[in-house]
Amino acid sequence: MIIWKNIELVEPGEIVGEDVYDPSGFIILIKEGSVLKEGDIYLLKNRGVSILPIYVEEVLTSEDIEPTIDMELYDNLSKDLSNTFEEVKSGELNVKKVVKHSEEIMKKVLEKYNEKILNLIRKDQKPLARHAINTGVISSIIGISLGFDDETLNKLIISAILHDVAHEKPVRDIIEYYDTHPIKATGMLRKHFNMNDDVLLSILHHHERFDGKGYPRNLKGTSIPVFARILSIADAYDTLISKDFPGKAFSPYEAVKFIISNSGKMFDPNIVSKFVQYVGIYPTGTVVELSNGERGIVVKVLSGLIPLVKANGKLLDIVKEKIYIKKVIN
Repeated sequence: MIIWKNIELVEPGEIVGEDVYDPSGFIILIKEGSVLKEGDIYLLKNRGVSILPIYVEEVLTSEDIEPTIDMELYDNLSKDLSNTFEEVKSGELNVKKVVKHSEEIMKKVLEKYNEKILNLIRKDQKPLARHAINTGVISSIIGISLGFDDETLNKLIISAILHDVAHEKPVRDIIEYYDTHPIKATGMLRKHFNMNDDVLLSILHHHERFDGKGYPRNLKGTSIPVFARILSIADAYDTLISKDFPGKAFSPYEAVKFIISNSGKMFDPNIVSKFVQYVGIYPTGTVVELSNGERGIVVKVLSGLIPLVKANGKLLDIVKEKIYIKKVIN
Protein backbone atom coordinates (compact mmCIF):
# COMPACT_ATOMS: atom_id res chain seq x y z
CA MET A 1 0.00 0.00 0.00
CA ILE A 2 1.03 3.66 -0.31
CA ILE A 3 1.37 6.13 2.52
CA TRP A 4 2.08 9.84 2.07
CA LYS A 5 5.04 11.04 4.15
CA ASN A 6 6.40 14.49 4.87
CA ILE A 7 9.67 14.67 2.96
CA GLU A 8 11.48 15.61 6.18
CA LEU A 9 10.59 12.14 7.53
CA VAL A 10 11.54 10.18 4.42
CA GLU A 11 14.72 8.09 4.66
CA PRO A 12 17.13 6.68 2.05
CA GLY A 13 16.16 3.15 1.02
CA GLU A 14 12.42 3.77 1.02
CA ILE A 15 10.52 3.00 -2.19
CA VAL A 16 8.55 5.57 -4.18
CA GLY A 17 4.92 4.40 -4.57
CA GLU A 18 3.91 6.59 -7.53
CA ASP A 19 5.57 8.83 -10.10
CA VAL A 20 6.52 12.15 -8.48
CA TYR A 21 6.07 15.27 -10.63
CA ASP A 22 7.68 18.71 -10.43
CA PRO A 23 5.09 20.90 -8.59
CA SER A 24 5.48 23.61 -11.23
CA GLY A 25 5.03 21.37 -14.28
CA PHE A 26 4.53 17.88 -15.68
CA ILE A 27 8.12 16.68 -15.48
CA ILE A 28 8.60 13.39 -13.66
CA LEU A 29 11.28 13.94 -11.03
CA ILE A 30 11.41 10.32 -9.85
CA LYS A 31 9.59 7.23 -11.06
CA GLU A 32 7.37 4.79 -9.25
CA GLY A 33 9.39 1.94 -7.75
CA SER A 34 12.61 3.96 -7.37
CA VAL A 35 14.65 3.29 -4.25
CA LEU A 36 15.39 6.67 -2.72
CA LYS A 37 18.97 7.84 -2.20
CA GLU A 38 20.10 10.82 -0.15
CA GLY A 39 20.71 12.79 -3.36
CA ASP A 40 17.16 12.10 -4.56
CA ILE A 41 15.68 13.45 -1.33
CA TYR A 42 17.89 16.56 -1.54
CA LEU A 43 16.84 17.15 -5.16
CA LEU A 44 13.13 16.73 -4.40
CA LYS A 45 13.32 19.20 -1.51
CA ASN A 46 15.03 21.75 -3.77
CA ARG A 47 12.30 21.31 -6.39
CA GLY A 48 9.61 22.13 -3.80
CA VAL A 49 8.26 18.61 -3.17
CA SER A 50 6.87 18.51 0.39
CA ILE A 51 5.25 15.07 0.60
CA LEU A 52 6.11 11.78 -1.07
CA PRO A 53 4.08 8.64 -1.88
CA ILE A 54 6.02 5.84 -0.17
CA TYR A 55 5.31 2.17 -0.81
CA VAL A 56 5.04 -0.06 2.24
CA GLU A 57 4.01 -3.68 2.30
CA GLU A 58 0.85 -4.22 4.27
CA VAL A 59 2.05 -6.00 7.39
CA LEU A 60 -0.44 -7.97 9.41
CA THR A 61 -0.03 -7.76 13.17
CA SER A 62 -1.23 -9.93 16.05
CA GLU A 63 -3.90 -7.30 16.72
CA ASP A 64 -5.76 -9.07 13.88
CA ILE A 65 -6.11 -12.14 16.10
CA GLU A 66 -8.31 -12.40 19.18
CA PRO A 67 -6.19 -12.20 22.37
CA THR A 68 -6.03 -15.19 24.71
CA ILE A 69 -7.61 -13.09 27.47
CA ASP A 70 -10.53 -11.06 26.09
CA MET A 71 -10.26 -7.31 26.58
CA GLU A 72 -13.14 -6.93 29.03
CA LEU A 73 -11.63 -9.47 31.42
CA TYR A 74 -8.14 -8.11 30.79
CA ASP A 75 -9.17 -4.55 31.67
CA ASN A 76 -10.86 -5.67 34.89
CA LEU A 77 -7.86 -7.76 35.91
CA SER A 78 -5.43 -4.97 35.07
CA LYS A 79 -7.30 -2.43 37.18
CA ASP A 80 -7.71 -4.74 40.18
CA LEU A 81 -4.13 -6.01 40.10
CA SER A 82 -2.73 -2.49 39.98
CA ASN A 83 -4.65 -1.82 43.21
CA THR A 84 -3.46 -5.12 44.66
CA PHE A 85 0.20 -4.20 44.07
CA GLU A 86 -0.32 -0.92 45.92
CA GLU A 87 -1.95 -2.80 48.82
CA VAL A 88 1.03 -5.14 49.10
CA LYS A 89 3.44 -2.21 49.36
CA SER A 90 1.45 -0.93 52.33
CA GLY A 91 1.53 -4.36 53.98
CA GLU A 92 -1.96 -5.52 53.02
CA LEU A 93 -3.18 -8.18 50.59
CA ASN A 94 -6.66 -9.44 49.82
CA VAL A 95 -5.69 -13.05 49.16
CA LYS A 96 -9.27 -14.04 48.28
CA LYS A 97 -9.30 -11.45 45.49
CA VAL A 98 -5.99 -12.76 44.10
CA VAL A 99 -7.35 -16.32 44.18
CA LYS A 100 -10.45 -15.10 42.30
CA HIS A 101 -8.28 -13.49 39.62
CA SER A 102 -6.21 -16.64 39.34
CA GLU A 103 -9.35 -18.71 38.83
CA GLU A 104 -10.57 -16.28 36.13
CA ILE A 105 -7.30 -16.63 34.21
CA MET A 106 -7.31 -20.41 34.64
CA LYS A 107 -10.91 -20.70 33.41
CA LYS A 108 -10.22 -18.62 30.29
CA VAL A 109 -7.02 -20.51 29.41
CA LEU A 110 -8.71 -23.89 29.92
CA GLU A 111 -11.51 -22.79 27.56
CA LYS A 112 -9.03 -21.87 24.82
CA TYR A 113 -6.22 -24.33 25.52
CA ASN A 114 -6.93 -26.67 22.62
CA GLU A 115 -6.94 -23.78 20.13
CA LYS A 116 -3.17 -23.37 20.63
CA ILE A 117 -3.33 -19.60 20.30
CA LEU A 118 -1.07 -17.52 22.53
CA ASN A 119 -1.76 -13.90 21.70
CA LEU A 120 -0.80 -11.52 24.50
CA ILE A 121 -1.27 -7.81 25.08
CA ARG A 122 2.25 -6.40 24.66
CA LYS A 123 1.76 -2.75 25.62
CA ASP A 124 -0.69 -0.80 27.76
CA GLN A 125 -0.94 1.83 30.49
CA LYS A 126 -0.36 -0.57 33.40
CA PRO A 127 2.75 -2.56 32.41
CA LEU A 128 3.33 -4.34 35.74
CA ALA A 129 -0.26 -5.59 35.85
CA ARG A 130 -0.04 -6.58 32.18
CA HIS A 131 3.12 -8.56 32.87
CA ALA A 132 1.46 -10.31 35.83
CA ILE A 133 -1.55 -11.32 33.70
CA ASN A 134 0.57 -12.52 30.78
CA THR A 135 2.92 -14.48 33.02
CA GLY A 136 -0.15 -16.09 34.60
CA VAL A 137 -1.51 -17.06 31.17
CA ILE A 138 1.79 -18.60 29.99
CA SER A 139 2.37 -20.39 33.31
CA SER A 140 -1.12 -21.90 33.22
CA ILE A 141 -0.59 -23.15 29.64
CA ILE A 142 2.62 -24.89 30.74
CA GLY A 143 0.92 -26.23 33.88
CA ILE A 144 -1.94 -27.73 31.85
CA SER A 145 0.61 -29.29 29.48
CA LEU A 146 2.30 -30.88 32.50
CA GLY A 147 -1.02 -32.33 33.72
CA PHE A 148 -1.53 -30.12 36.80
CA ASP A 149 -4.95 -30.34 38.48
CA ASP A 150 -7.02 -27.20 39.09
CA GLU A 151 -5.79 -26.67 42.66
CA THR A 152 -2.14 -26.86 41.59
CA LEU A 153 -2.80 -24.63 38.58
CA ASN A 154 -4.42 -22.07 40.83
CA LYS A 155 -1.35 -21.89 43.07
CA LEU A 156 0.92 -21.61 40.05
CA ILE A 157 -1.07 -18.70 38.61
CA ILE A 158 -1.13 -16.92 42.00
CA SER A 159 2.68 -17.22 42.01
CA ALA A 160 2.80 -15.70 38.52
CA ILE A 161 0.49 -12.84 39.44
CA LEU A 162 2.61 -11.87 42.45
CA HIS A 163 6.14 -12.72 41.27
CA ASP A 164 7.19 -9.14 40.42
CA VAL A 165 5.21 -7.39 43.14
CA ALA A 166 8.41 -5.80 44.54
CA HIS A 167 9.22 -4.02 41.27
CA GLU A 168 8.51 -0.30 41.38
CA LYS A 169 8.61 0.13 37.60
CA PRO A 170 8.81 -2.00 34.42
CA VAL A 171 12.20 -3.72 34.13
CA ARG A 172 13.53 -5.84 31.27
CA ASP A 173 15.37 -8.04 33.76
CA ILE A 174 15.74 -11.30 31.83
CA ILE A 175 19.53 -11.03 31.67
CA GLU A 176 20.02 -9.37 35.07
CA TYR A 177 19.20 -12.38 37.22
CA TYR A 178 20.79 -10.89 40.34
CA ASP A 179 18.20 -8.18 40.97
CA THR A 180 16.99 -8.56 44.57
CA HIS A 181 13.26 -8.26 43.86
CA PRO A 182 12.53 -12.00 44.45
CA ILE A 183 13.79 -11.66 48.05
CA LYS A 184 11.94 -8.36 48.54
CA ALA A 185 8.70 -9.82 47.17
CA THR A 186 8.96 -12.85 49.44
CA GLY A 187 9.47 -10.58 52.43
CA MET A 188 6.42 -8.51 51.49
CA LEU A 189 4.21 -11.58 51.09
CA ARG A 190 5.40 -13.88 53.89
CA LYS A 191 2.78 -12.73 56.37
CA HIS A 192 0.07 -13.78 53.91
CA PHE A 193 1.55 -17.18 52.95
CA ASN A 194 3.37 -19.89 54.89
CA MET A 195 7.11 -19.60 54.21
CA ASN A 196 7.22 -23.18 52.89
CA ASP A 197 4.25 -22.59 50.62
CA ASP A 198 4.73 -23.31 46.91
CA VAL A 199 3.72 -19.73 46.11
CA LEU A 200 6.48 -18.11 48.17
CA LEU A 201 9.11 -20.63 47.12
CA SER A 202 8.37 -20.10 43.42
CA ILE A 203 8.51 -16.31 43.79
CA LEU A 204 11.77 -16.52 45.74
CA HIS A 205 13.43 -18.80 43.18
CA HIS A 206 12.04 -17.65 39.82
CA HIS A 207 15.45 -16.18 38.90
CA GLU A 208 17.38 -19.37 39.60
CA ARG A 209 18.98 -20.91 36.53
CA PHE A 210 18.83 -24.56 35.54
CA ASP A 211 22.65 -24.63 35.31
CA GLY A 212 23.01 -23.41 38.92
CA LYS A 213 24.20 -19.89 38.07
CA GLY A 214 21.05 -18.09 39.16
CA TYR A 215 19.80 -16.13 42.15
CA PRO A 216 19.42 -16.12 45.14
CA ARG A 217 20.73 -19.59 46.14
CA ASN A 218 22.38 -20.98 42.98
CA LEU A 219 19.96 -23.90 42.99
CA LYS A 220 20.48 -26.30 40.10
CA GLY A 221 18.26 -28.52 37.95
CA THR A 222 15.26 -30.10 39.64
CA SER A 223 16.33 -28.78 43.04
CA ILE A 224 14.66 -25.57 41.82
CA PRO A 225 10.92 -25.75 42.71
CA VAL A 226 8.89 -26.75 39.66
CA PHE A 227 6.69 -23.64 39.89
CA ALA A 228 9.83 -21.49 39.76
CA ARG A 229 11.13 -23.39 36.71
CA ILE A 230 7.81 -22.75 34.94
CA LEU A 231 7.68 -19.13 36.09
CA SER A 232 11.19 -18.41 34.80
CA ILE A 233 10.13 -19.32 31.23
CA ALA A 234 6.80 -17.48 31.40
CA ASP A 235 8.47 -14.41 32.93
CA ALA A 236 11.25 -14.42 30.33
CA TYR A 237 8.95 -14.78 27.32
CA ASP A 238 6.66 -11.92 28.28
CA THR A 239 9.55 -9.71 29.39
CA LEU A 240 11.27 -10.20 26.03
CA ILE A 241 8.20 -9.39 23.89
CA SER A 242 7.00 -6.47 26.02
CA LYS A 243 6.83 -3.16 24.20
CA ASP A 244 6.46 -1.12 27.40
CA PHE A 245 9.63 -2.29 29.14
CA PRO A 246 12.85 -0.32 28.53
CA GLY A 247 15.04 -1.56 25.67
CA LYS A 248 14.27 -3.31 22.40
CA ALA A 249 11.31 -5.69 22.41
CA PHE A 250 11.75 -9.10 20.78
CA SER A 251 9.25 -10.50 18.32
CA PRO A 252 7.46 -13.65 19.60
CA TYR A 253 9.64 -15.67 17.18
CA GLU A 254 12.87 -14.15 18.57
CA ALA A 255 11.68 -14.76 22.14
CA VAL A 256 11.01 -18.45 21.47
CA LYS A 257 14.46 -18.75 19.85
CA PHE A 258 16.03 -17.18 22.96
CA ILE A 259 14.27 -19.65 25.25
CA ILE A 260 15.19 -22.66 23.10
CA SER A 261 18.84 -21.53 22.87
CA ASN A 262 18.98 -21.25 26.68
CA SER A 263 17.36 -24.63 27.34
CA GLY A 264 19.55 -26.48 29.84
CA LYS A 265 21.28 -23.22 30.82
CA MET A 266 18.66 -20.81 32.08
CA PHE A 267 15.65 -23.06 31.64
CA ASP A 268 14.49 -26.64 32.35
CA PRO A 269 14.63 -28.50 28.97
CA ASN A 270 11.52 -30.55 29.74
CA ILE A 271 9.46 -27.45 30.48
CA VAL A 272 10.90 -25.65 27.45
CA SER A 273 9.75 -28.61 25.35
CA LYS A 274 6.18 -28.35 26.70
CA PHE A 275 6.13 -24.60 26.05
CA VAL A 276 7.43 -24.93 22.47
CA GLN A 277 5.03 -27.78 21.68
CA TYR A 278 2.21 -25.37 22.51
CA VAL A 279 3.41 -22.09 20.94
CA GLY A 280 5.40 -23.63 18.08
CA ILE A 281 8.63 -22.44 16.51
CA TYR A 282 6.57 -19.69 14.84
CA PRO A 283 4.29 -18.33 17.60
CA THR A 284 0.99 -16.54 17.09
CA GLY A 285 1.66 -13.11 15.60
CA THR A 286 4.83 -14.06 13.70
CA VAL A 287 4.88 -12.37 10.27
CA VAL A 288 6.30 -14.68 7.61
CA GLU A 289 7.11 -14.79 3.92
CA LEU A 290 5.86 -17.95 2.23
CA SER A 291 7.47 -19.91 -0.59
CA ASN A 292 4.66 -18.77 -2.92
CA GLY A 293 5.71 -15.14 -2.40
CA GLU A 294 2.82 -14.19 -0.12
CA ARG A 295 3.27 -12.54 3.25
CA GLY A 296 1.14 -13.71 6.15
CA ILE A 297 0.79 -13.98 9.89
CA VAL A 298 0.86 -17.12 12.03
CA VAL A 299 -2.54 -17.62 13.67
CA LYS A 300 -1.90 -20.76 15.71
CA VAL A 301 -0.15 -24.13 15.79
CA LEU A 302 -1.74 -27.10 14.01
CA SER A 303 -0.36 -30.62 14.38
CA GLY A 304 3.17 -30.85 15.72
CA LEU A 305 4.90 -27.51 15.20
CA ILE A 306 3.24 -26.70 11.86
CA PRO A 307 1.56 -23.27 11.94
CA LEU A 308 -1.74 -22.12 10.46
CA VAL A 309 -1.00 -18.96 8.45
CA LYS A 310 -3.36 -16.15 7.43
CA ALA A 311 -2.39 -14.57 4.08
CA ASN A 312 -4.47 -12.30 1.86
CA GLY A 313 -7.53 -12.93 4.01
CA LYS A 314 -7.27 -16.74 3.73
CA LEU A 315 -6.25 -19.34 6.32
CA LEU A 316 -3.56 -21.63 4.92
CA ASP A 317 -2.59 -25.09 6.13
CA ILE A 318 0.88 -24.89 4.61
CA VAL A 319 1.36 -28.67 4.53
CA LYS A 320 -1.84 -29.23 2.55
CA GLU A 321 -1.04 -26.26 0.29
CA LYS A 322 2.48 -27.69 -0.26
CA ILE A 323 4.17 -24.41 0.61
CA TYR A 324 6.62 -23.55 3.33
CA ILE A 325 7.83 -20.63 5.40
CA LYS A 326 10.69 -19.02 3.52
CA LYS A 327 11.68 -16.50 6.18
CA VAL A 328 10.43 -14.58 9.20
CA ILE A 329 9.78 -10.85 8.81
CA ASN A 330 10.87 -9.01 11.96
